[in-house]
Amino acid sequence: MTRSILTTAAVLLAGSALLAQAGAQTTPPPATTQKPPTTQTPAKPAAPPPLPTTALPFPAGATIAYVQLQGVIAGSKFGRCGSQVLNDLRSRNQATLGPKQKAVQDLQAKLQSQQGLVTEAALTQMQRELQRLQLEGQALAQQMQTDEENRNQDMLNDFQAKVYPLLETLRKEKSLEFILSADGSGSIVAANAALDLTAEVIKRVDAAFPDCKKA
Repeated sequence: MTRSILTTAAVLLAGSALLAQAGAQTTPPPATTQKPPTTQTPAKPAAPPPLPTTALPFPAGATIAYVQLQGVIAGSKFGRCGSQVLNDLRSRNQATLGPKQKAVQDLQAKLQSQQGLVTEAALTQMQRELQRLQLEGQALAQQMQTDEENRNQDMLNDFQAKVYPLLETLRKEKSLEFILSADGSGSIVAANAALDLTAEVIKRVDAAFPDCKKA
C-alpha cells in the first residue's frame, strides 16, 4: 500500500513539465547554419478528474474500498498548498533561466547578421562566447531540474507521512481489508462508486491540516 501511494503521488506532484532545457548544442555549428533556438513552454499538467461532491452511503459489510489520491491532492488544502509550492518554484526557475535563453538567441542572431561584415577572428570569438553561454545555460537548467525533483520528493515524503496514517485509521474504523489507490496503476477498471472514500479522506486531511503553513 505504501509503495502504491508513493508511486501514484510522485506522478501527480510532478504532473507539470520540468523546466525547459537551456541552450542548443555544446559545440555550435558553423555560423552560416546558426538558428536561434526556440524557448520551450512547459507542458500544462493534465486536468484532475472531477472530485466527488458528496459521499455515497458506504455499503454495509464491504471489506475493500478505494481512494483517488489525485482527488485528495487536488481537493484538500494540504494538497493544493503543495502543488502551489512546486508551481512557484518552477515559475521562479523559468524567470531566472529566461534571460540566459534570450542571451543565446541574441548572440546566434548576431552571428548570422555579421556574416561577411566582420573578420573571421571576430566570428570565432562570438562562437566561443556562444558556446560558453550555452554551457552555462545547460548547467543552470540541470541544477534547477534537480532542485525541483528534490523538492518534489520532499513533498511526496511529507504527503505519505501525513496522509497514510489517516488512511490506516479509516481502514480500521470501517473494518476494511484494503484501501486501494484508483490512480495511475490501472488495476481498478470498474468499481462501485459507493466504495470511493476520496471525499471522506479529503475531509479528514482538511481537518488534520487546515493551515498551509503548518501543513
